[in-house]
Amino acid sequence: MEINKDFYMDSRGVYTIDFLFSIFLTLTIGIIVLNLIGNALEDQKTIEEDMGGRILIDNIANTINQVNSNNLGHMKEINIPDNISGKDFRITINYDEVVLELENKKADSALIPIRIVNVNLDPIEEVKIYPGNSYKIKKSLDNNNLTVIQIYND
Repeated sequence: MEINKDFYMDSRGVYTIDFLFSIFLTLTIGIIVLNLIGNALEDQKTIEEDMGGRILIDNIANTINQVNSNNLGHMKEINIPDNISGKDFRITINYDEVVLELENKKADSALIPIRIVNVNLDPIEEVKIYPGNSYKIKKSLDNNNLTVIQIYND
């Protein structure tokens, strides 16, 4: 009875080079595949966080642009979530963009340039939006009869 020496020990109990090479190659491929799967899962989590933030600031920018495009007195309300994918964030609105800061990343969404005022119609450079709150966005006239956008907390 002849034993196939390509995959088994020879008569002295020593593995052949072909068998050892096959084991090494199989382990190497397995480690590479596991590493790729782990990286893909981590990338998916990052994409989910990025998309949640991107959707939020795009919705805010679209709401501001819609209010700005309508008649005086037009108002909409936006609700800000407590977190994005379980992480804290900051949003700042200035005259031409909405900026999101999430961990060490920044994202922005463009606005039609606007004049921003507070609830008392005083001009301001930017508005900080805080998680878990709702805000009203209203098109008004300031004291100089210029069109402005009011952004204020309920």
